[in-house]
Amino acid sequence: MVTEEQLPYLLKLLDDEEPAIQSALQHEFAETNGDLSHEIAALAIDLPVRDRMKLSHLLLPGRRETLEHEWQVPHGGADALAEDWDTFESLLRLVSDFLHDGVTLRPSLPDMIDMLAMEAADEIENLSANQLRLWMFESGKFIGNRENYYIPQNNDLCWVADTGFGSPISLATLFILVAHRLELEVSGCNYPGHFLARIHIDGKALLVDCFHRGRLIPVHELLSNNKNISQTAKIAILTECHLGHMLSRILRNLEHSFRKDKQMGEALLFRKLHDSLQ
Repeated sequence: MVTEEQLPYLLKLLDDEEPAIQSALQHEFAETNGDLSHEIAALAIDLPVRDRMKLSHLLLPGRRETLEHEWQVPHGGADALAEDWDTFESLLRLVSDFLHDGVTLRPSLPDMIDMLAMEAADEIENLSANQLRLWMFESGKFIGNRENYYIPQNNDLCWVADTGFGSPISLATLFILVAHRLELEVSGCNYPGHFLARIHIDGKALLVDCFHRGRLIPVHELLSNNKNISQTAKIAILTECHLGHMLSRILRNLEHSFRKDKQMGEALLFRKLHDSLQ
């Protein structure tokens, strides 16, 4: 285990190309939990970008082991997570921690959601699910990451909360989690190919396209104006997507992102995590 006393000396060796040195560093950093951000911040060490990237790579085995070791799915898999908000958020935190570089300091996922919820409560008058939609999405605070749609970071809710960019499901999930903190009713819609959120205004169900600035889609109009809609899409529109199935879709997205980037080790890891929900 790397100690705070050892860390400055190990970091000085990052630029040493000697194979024996690199092998020793790989061994030392693999023995950590994969995150040294607090230790680096405490030592006030400012690493160059190249060293941060190298260190993050050396810490990756530790992050992988931490994720696999702490990944505990309730008996019953995804269905058992239907209303288990605590476990759902805990598993999302593990995913975010793995996707983080382990070098730069940032708040945990629960803290980020807390901060967003407090900010929303302070700034929104007449708080409601629709007003939260306006504050998060129509304002442009959070938008779809069109230019880098397939990057794994789009599924890191901490990264999404920090940058304001995300995928359809990560933006919707953040919306749902913030709403839950504020005791507002927002749920998911597992629409094929494009995840949506669901709210009610004046008793009418509307879908929210978080990726496109939170545009509203009335459920009755979507069903009545689209005669060729598939049965799968119709079921998704009429049925609330519970938390376990949201997590399953996020894990599938991550497997696809890593496969697309030819990072097969990570792709297989997220396939394994997805299968644990079955």
